[in-house]
Amino acid sequence: MRLYGSGKDATTFITLVRSGKKVTTSRGPLFGAAKTSAKTHGSPAKAKAAHDELLAKYRAEGFCVMGELPAPQVPIARDAALEAELRRDRDDPAPYLVYADWLQGQGSPLGEMLVLAQGKKKRQADAIAKKIGLPEPDLATVEWRHGLWKTVFFDNSLDHMTDEYDPAAFARAVFASPLCAALEELRIGMLRWDFQDDPAVLAEAGKHAWAADLVRLRVGDVSTSIDMNHHAVGAVGKQITKTFPRLRSLWIRSGETYGGPATFGVDGLALPELTELTVETCAMSRKRMKAIAAAKLPRLERLTLWFGEYAREATATVADVVPVWSGAFPYLTHLGVCNSELVTDVARLLPASKLAPKLRSLDLSRGTFGDDDAAELAAEAKRFRALATLDVSRSFLTAAGVRALKAAFPGVTVVAKDQRAERDEADYGSARYVSVRE
Repeated sequence: MRLYGSGKDATTFITLVRSGKKVTTSRGPLFGAAKTSAKTHGSPAKAKAAHDELLAKYRAEGFCVMGELPAPQVPIARDAALEAELRRDRDDPAPYLVYADWLQGQGSPLGEMLVLAQGKKKRQADAIAKKIGLPEPDLATVEWRHGLWKTVFFDNSLDHMTDEYDPAAFARAVFASPLCAALEELRIGMLRWDFQDDPAVLAEAGKHAWAADLVRLRVGDVSTSIDMNHHAVGAVGKQITKTFPRLRSLWIRSGETYGGPATFGVDGLALPELTELTVETCAMSRKRMKAIAAAKLPRLERLTLWFGEYAREATATVADVVPVWSGAFPYLTHLGVCNSELVTDVARLLPASKLAPKLRSLDLSRGTFGDDDAAELAAEAKRFRALATLDVSRSFLTAAGVRALKAAFPGVTVVAKDQRAERDEADYGSARYVSVRE
């Protein structure tokens, strides 16, 4: 069994192993040499007793199994109807005080904590929160509002290389907390390297009433220092639809290469209240693009898609994108075709579409957009009657190309920062390239 420290011992682990009559203990830093000692006892029963005694000792010092949420030290009371009222208007403090009054009547200290939080008595409120049970910040961080959690962010900065950690079990304990009652946003970052735990965590959320009212979800919310293709979220589309029917904002980041054929799936999205969808990837395949175009998102207003390099996993063609601007999403006013080699086709075809006059913002950043594409888009500038923002940053524009765009779109904010230089085509096969290839 491996135990992890907290507080001043947060970077320390202890491993206890019992084998027959022997008990072996290792203690050291998470990444470094550990000191190991072993003791042989008179019988397996005595070894077990010694093992259990050591385990109790280390637990008393604050060590615990990774992902173990402390059990509440105070009585917990719940009322589904009152919690639903909190979610109707999460920013209104009044329902929280009504709930606090009911909780106090049930003898639950959570009621006092809500009152203290409203009164800005943070230290006293925090003391009660610890007795209710808080996750280790190395595994999950939270944002508070009126004494309950507004956001939960699962991000394993403790040890994402271990296979002893069960993110679904940890999520099960966190999601069951009364502090999730009015949760507005869920973010899932790094859970375990080489594992696709996201679908299981999403399924755990679906066992709780608050999930049906969740507003914002971010899946694959890992650090940009991690190569995109080194982290895949699995097949999440259908699970998201089932678990979070009232989502308004969905953001997904995922790569392709790890974990087999089902490393990244968005098919089955059907979210009647979703207004914003972002999919950041370097592996927009034809299948994935078709799944997005076929998604049932009748209120969608903002769609941002990353693609990647066609020669690798980004096999989607402009024909797969055309349905997006041909009526699939009638309320769309923002379109992003980013990190893509398709921007030349977009500049050529989009102006004649039904979407062009309705677009308020267009994002073609991080791809292979150059002066030739700028000239084509500029020639059709009058078709973009509602456009307010055009983003072509991290592209391959010269100063002259930027000036041409600004001249053609005089009332539009043209974002053209961080332009890149073309490379030697003889060495690389293409002069322009997407920002994120893997």
